[in-house]
Amino acid sequence: MRNLERRYRALLKVLPRWYRQDREEEMVGIFLAERDDDLDLEHSWPGWGETWAVLGLAVRTHLAAGAAMTSVPAKVVWRGEVVRALGMLGLLLGVYYATAAVVNLAAGVRQDLSWWRVVELAPLVAFPALLTGRRTLAKVAAAAPALLSVPALVQPGPAAAMWAVFQLPSLVTFACLCLGFHREAPTPPAARLLWWGGGAVVLGVVGGFATGTGLALLALTTVALRVFAFVRGDAVFGRALSLFALVQLVPLVFLVLAWDEVVTSRTLIVVLLVLAVVLPVRRRSKAAPRVT
Repeated sequence: MRNLERRYRALLKVLPRWYRQDREEEMVGIFLAERDDDLDLEHSWPGWGETWAVLGLAVRTHLAAGAAMTSVPAKVVWRGEVVRALGMLGLLLGVYYATAAVVNLAAGVRQDLSWWRVVELAPLVAFPALLTGRRTLAKVAAAAPALLSVPALVQPGPAAAMWAVFQLPSLVTFACLCLGFHREAPTPPAARLLWWGGGAVVLGVVGGFATGTGLALLALTTVALRVFAFVRGDAVFGRALSLFALVQLVPLVFLVLAWDEVVTSRTLIVVLLVLAVVLPVRRRSKAAPRVT
């Protein structure tokens, strides 16, 4: 085996094993079809275009979208559906925060209409864009508020670190949105998800008027939805909510470890989120989820 072939095979290891078993030899043959120079075969590397193409294929195969591919193991379909559900939860979280920001401005709670306050409203654009199949616009709009936390990651000081940690749920769910809704993933069902978007708006209105209750409101909603998913036997939604509760726990644990702040209300929120994480999921059937 020449060095170039060895490097191509190393690159293809980012693909799942079930996909490589059927396609690896064919792909290596295509990559090496016109590369027969001895110097090239010993010292060259896969091109950037080939590398990006394989990485994109890795995302689509590790997070497969059911009918978009054939011979996909059921556990891969489950994984992809959970990641997409978690990305959608993050987008709904953004709608909640955006609505609360609008209510704060309308009620005069905040008067600072700076550029980053306007950027916070981007999820109100991203959500309908994703439901109408314009996923690139949805990802760009969802990136705007998520990237606000990036400068805080490199700034010293406890206040900046705390603000960055509290952005963790938004950053994780944004990554799931980008990875899960790849080009072969189905467009989310608009008729059903519009109700969820409306619920996020209602919660945002409540959170905007009841300033200071945002964490408790999110925790209570997460637990209520977790129970709802269990009753329905929706294992995908239940697992996504467990992960959503887990990323919400991180900032609260950070408060205790960094500042030794133990508050009764915050402790109750932690207990609720832990319950949402550890509650079992229940599948309506053992079949892979139906992709709509």
